[in-house]
Amino acid sequence: MKRLSSYVFFIVLCGLALSQPIKDRKCLREKVITFPQLATNNWVKLHPNESMDMSAATVCLRFYTEQMSLDPCLFSLATPSYPQDFSLRWLSFSKQYEMTIHSFKVQFDGLVFKNNQWISMCATWDANSGLAQMFVNKVASIKKEVGPKVSFKGNPVITLGQFQTQYDGGFNQHNAFTGFIADVHVHGQVLTIRQIKTYMEAKTKYKLGDYINWHNLMYTIAGSAQVEEKHQVTFYSKEEQQ
Repeated sequence: MKRLSSYVFFIVLCGLALSQPIKDRKCLREKVITFPQLATNNWVKLHPNESMDMSAATVCLRFYTEQMSLDPCLFSLATPSYPQDFSLRWLSFSKQYEMTIHSFKVQFDGLVFKNNQWISMCATWDANSGLAQMFVNKVASIKKEVGPKVSFKGNPVITLGQFQTQYDGGFNQHNAFTGFIADVHVHGQVLTIRQIKTYMEAKTKYKLGDYINWHNLMYTIAGSAQVEEKHQVTFYSKEEQQ
């Protein structure tokens, strides 16, 4: 009986180990992360190689969705000091993008959000000026002041597809994202307009992130989220081809 109990205990431990998300490092060029279900247990965490110490930041990514949740979150960076140190989400009622810096929120109006289309986004913030700006499909917002003028510091928890309400967790289903996210890059500086334009066009070699690099990414994936090939599918009518 003692031997049987030990065997059962060993099997349970093995099962728990296999069910835990595992870190992986890959080049995800021409790949997407698919979030197929609206659930709080579907997420991807990005792991930088070093602790964070940045007086400015630019986050760039592409997404494709049909917006099943109320306020889907694309990018969420939390630290022990600020549960929303840098986050990006769409507010469906007000039709605005929201950027959170050091747990202070600012909204940007008039930027495109369309279902079932690829959207490219970059968001910048500078601690020296306190100014934030967003770029969506090559259209720039105005600059707005947000948050205390302090640098990003510490060991962050960076999550895609969920909005962190506390350090390393606290997800809410109405912020869950469904669809595809790709080409995530985090820079420790404010990119120039030319660099952002190059990223938006994706036709030439754009600047890769020095803090988070999609082409050399350490990540943990959980739930039904998965890495897939990026498919570019376009259907043309006879009228459009003429």
